[in-house]
Amino acid sequence: VLQGLPLQTQTPAGDPSDITNVVLIGTREAVDAAFIEAGWTEAAKLGTTSGIKTFLATIHNKGYEEAPVSTLLLDGRKPDVVYQKQNNTFSKRHHVRLWQQSSTPGGRPVWVGSATHDIGIASTSGGTKWYHRIDPRIDRERAKIATDLSFAGAVTGRALAEREDLPRDLRNATGDRLETDGRILVLELAEPKEGVAAGNLPAILADVSAAGGR
Repeated sequence: VLQGLPLQTQTPAGDPSDITNVVLIGTREAVDAAFIEAGWTEAAKLGTTSGIKTFLATIHNKGYEEAPVSTLLLDGRKPDVVYQKQNNTFSKRHHVRLWQQSSTPGGRPVWVGSATHDIGIASTSGGTKWYHRIDPRIDRERAKIATDLSFAGAVTGRALAEREDLPRDLRNATGDRLETDGRILVLELAEPKEGVAAGNLPAILADVSAAGGR
């Protein structure tokens, strides 16, 4: 499954952007429960209402938990779901775009994610468009997801898989550097028990050494 994954997302115009650095194994219910338990929020769809709320959050320097993210594609598809975690201001937030894959090893769905950490807001040279700047050390965001979901008790196994064909120093579509050791995080998620809310998930922690990753 990992060998066939695309390495980098693209903008709608076809420009290469953020890399894929996370793989989740589990149903949509397991994905939702894991992130909700870890304090993440699903991002709103791009539209007029979310655009106005984003504008107000930006000018007032406030948070907007459901703020939308810019559109990036993987194999020509928009993300199936986006989760984010803000730092009390829209200009700084953790987020991950997730795409469900056709592969189902062991009968369980696979999700490929691209995770980055917004650290500020910048504008184009003409000042007509603005965008988020990201932390170039993207492996730290990969670790953030592993830590948050594991602490929430939603992970049953994890590993870091090597990808020798991924360049170690890339740039995204807005010119930010992407510094990485090239590995991709793989997390197996606990399935919520029937009738158990996300906030009451059992605390099943990862056996990291048994899974072969640290």
